[in-house]
Amino acid sequence: MSTETPAATPQQADEALIALLTPPHPQNPFPYYETIQSVSKVHDSSATLGIWALSGYDEINEFLKRPDVESGARAAALRNENWEDHFALRLYLKTMPTLNQPDHGRIRGLVTKVFTARRIKEMQPMVERLTRKLVDELAAAAEGGEVVDLVDVLANPYPVAVISEVLGLPYEDGKYLWSKADTWSRVWSGIYGEEDLQPANEAAEELYAYFSKMVEERREEPREDLMTKLVVEADNGRIDKDELMGIIMLLFTAGFAATTNFIASGVLALTEHPEELARWREDKSITPLAVEELLRHTTHNTAASRVTTQPVTIGGKEIPPGVLVLTMLAAANRDASKFPDPHRLNLTRDDGPHMSLSGGSHYCFGGSLARIEGAELFPMLIDTFGKIEIAGEPELMTVMGLTAYSSLPVRLAR
Repeated sequence: MSTETPAATPQQADEALIALLTPPHPQNPFPYYETIQSVSKVHDSSATLGIWALSGYDEINEFLKRPDVESGARAAALRNENWEDHFALRLYLKTMPTLNQPDHGRIRGLVTKVFTARRIKEMQPMVERLTRKLVDELAAAAEGGEVVDLVDVLANPYPVAVISEVLGLPYEDGKYLWSKADTWSRVWSGIYGEEDLQPANEAAEELYAYFSKMVEERREEPREDLMTKLVVEADNGRIDKDELMGIIMLLFTAGFAATTNFIASGVLALTEHPEELARWREDKSITPLAVEELLRHTTHNTAASRVTTQPVTIGGKEIPPGVLVLTMLAAANRDASKFPDPHRLNLTRDDGPHMSLSGGSHYCFGGSLARIEGAELFPMLIDTFGKIEIAGEPELMTVMGLTAYSSLPVRLAR
């Protein structure tokens, strides 16, 4: 794909943006991003869609770091006039992605106090043990050349197993709860049908009831797990019950969803770039760079939104206050001015940080765990299986701000 796109018109940029925001979302969004970028990396679509859209790396990086912008996720949730009637929305509005200062800083400070770099490093042996277990189960399922669905056998259960152990949950409970968490998360973007709200409400209520029981168990019998540490902080009066539940439920939901998508899209990208797959097999020293490049190239969290609180000048353009601004993270990760030959997977690329984990105060605090999981899983996969082939049509599920594979048939051989 060419990285040089002839300049489009503002109307064509609006049409591309509409296509990106309207279901069914395009499975290949990059031509649409390039259309918008060719007009402006700071695109004013207020007359058509009531928003501005940022698609350049430098522009998004600068904007997300500003202290005078607020959560667009909160604004999206509040767009539903009856949000107070929906438990799924009320609870989501207690989670970090939807909080503004000072609440966001207070909650994030508590989470980072217990979810420390040291604690994440201490998780390494656990992650390695679960990686070996799940890869062995994948090998057994694929024995004899059987086609297996990588999402069902590995990409879903692996992060569920990890985050369940991090929180101190029985794995069987985690496996049951992940579908509930997935249902709840489908209303997070603010773009959903009314028919999605009732299942999301029911899922959120079931999650809340389950984790409330777990919290009470930690109070009665403290353990050496992350949930116990969060309960201790809550009991010290730093957060209320709904805030505690919002933290725990977000950790669980975000802890599996992001990694599930990373595994499936990462394996697919490696099969599409066999020379890079061979390179990694031969030289495991490239693993840290390779994981970062896979994160950049796949960008499963494709967008983040903010609301301006005062006039903001970005890229020489002034965005008025009170405007919803869509930052297209996937477009930033393929910005040729930052990443030469941006559509190519280059596992030793070292062009600086990507935007896959967002930026600014809402930077993904679980990124360190995702990196550990990727650094354990991908090398073990490519060492265990000398042949990794796509054996059917992958099923891509796209929603606003997210790309994920619901099915990825593969044939594996040692």
